[in-house]
Amino acid sequence: MFSPVVMLLLAVLTCVTFTSAAPEHNAMHPLVDRDNVGKRQSSGKMVFAHFIVGIVSDRKSAADYDQDMTLAKSIGIDAFAINIGLDDYTDQQLDYAYESAAKNGMKAFISFDFNFWRNSQASEVGAKVKKYGTRPAQLKVGSGSNQVFVSTFIGDGLDLNTVRSSAGMPLFIVPNFQPGNAAAADGAFNWGAWPNNGANKAPTPDRNFTVEDGDQAYLRALGGKPYMAPLAPQYVEIITWNDYGESHYIGPLSSPHYDDGNSKWVNDM
Repeated sequence: MFSPVVMLLLAVLTCVTFTSAAPEHNAMHPLVDRDNVGKRQSSGKMVFAHFIVGIVSDRKSAADYDQDMTLAKSIGIDAFAINIGLDDYTDQQLDYAYESAAKNGMKAFISFDFNFWRNSQASEVGAKVKKYGTRPAQLKVGSGSNQVFVSTFIGDGLDLNTVRSSAGMPLFIVPNFQPGNAAAADGAFNWGAWPNNGANKAPTPDRNFTVEDGDQAYLRALGGKPYMAPLAPQYVEIITWNDYGESHYIGPLSSPHYDDGNSKWVNDM
């Protein structure tokens, strides 16, 4: 029997398969059980989708994000985890995304991609959080809903105390650190949504780490702190909304995006 979280993810995948049209503002997709979504949201369990800014660098306005926001909201997604690097278009696209999210009743938070950021930039990470942490669409959690939610892609070793002091506001940091490296964090995010060999490569007969193995490793290491993973008790992050090039996306191809070569294998599929 599937858990409610698994059923929600199945509903998300089903809905995007059937339609790419943006629903009316605040409308729930007809294939989604509104009552189940409401019960899950009222329980404090949240569903996010990982959104890659690098694939939408040529968007021209907040309106270019509206379809993504309304569609995601209609299928029960609570917020976009906005993956950013260090590109010159990053802040402009963040401005558009946060503006669109606010207009469409969605939430957003920054996920710093440490393929590009460096551990030595903890103060810069904090400054970026400070810049966007007061935006109306910023996801806030915790007691009084006053802690700005922040995440990463990798980044083990980042000085989270410096991030907090540089941001100058209460933070709830759930980074994609390895299980044993998240002591200073408020939780942890596991990217391992598929079986692997322990080094983010395809599993082999002698090295096969399942998704459940990863879940258990994080849960043991966190000792009761919130855990964010593809299937998790507290927070769920769908990997991904729009990473077309890596073929793990649930958002529509019709959403405006830059072709990084993905059209060779994703178009007309």
